[in-house]
Amino acid sequence: MKRAFKLILLTVAVLCLLFPDAGHAQTKKKKKVKSTCGATGFANCPAKGCGGDPELNQKKNTESTPAATDIEDGTLKDVAALTFPKEWKPGTKRTLLESWGEGKSLRVKAFIIHAKNYPSGMESCNCNLKLTVNNDFHLVLVDSKRKQEKSSVTAEISPHIRPEGWTIAKLRALSKQKAYVRITGFAMLDTQHLKRPISRITNWELHPVTAFEVCTKTKTACDQGDGWQDLGEFPEPKKK
Repeated sequence: MKRAFKLILLTVAVLCLLFPDAGHAQTKKKKKVKSTCGATGFANCPAKGCGGDPELNQKKNTESTPAATDIEDGTLKDVAALTFPKEWKPGTKRTLLESWGEGKSLRVKAFIIHAKNYPSGMESCNCNLKLTVNNDFHLVLVDSKRKQEKSSVTAEISPHIRPEGWTIAKLRALSKQKAYVRITGFAMLDTQHLKRPISRITNWELHPVTAFEVCTKTKTACDQGDGWQDLGEFPEPKKK
């Protein structure tokens, strides 16, 4: 019996010498691998973005443009009237939202009162990249020049399908004038803001914007279909 016990101890000792880290294998923590998502620039930022809600990000990063026959004329009130849930779990398939109107292409006329961009780059849809060129342009739209942002609908111009002539300088100049504009975009519910409401009338947006036109005549003429000019053809504001 003693001889067998000594043999067991000897075997354990030999194993410890041969495999000194065996006893710690279960306690060692795995080294975290740093994500390389979007690390090589915007060209390699995937449609699902980096982090956040990949289903929402893919909606924001849509690169398709609607056929003329698929575009519906509507109003900001139509956007604000769309149904939305009280809460939403990130990663949920958006089939329900699509049945309520998400993905529908709408064209609305409105006054632009603010144009913002976030060069600090805190959006997962754009892989959290910095610089204006990599981030959305946030437009605040109202149906009357007298209204404030709390009564607005948001439209977002995505860097994934933003024409070169659609600059933030033009948009800011137009917002200072409270210009009358006609915007086409996909209806999209920004579900990340359901628990963190922001100053606007609804979390439904036009996102991304696929067409942006500026009224160059009177509102009456433009409402009759005359006087619209693409933002890309609109003159760049003079630098002071």
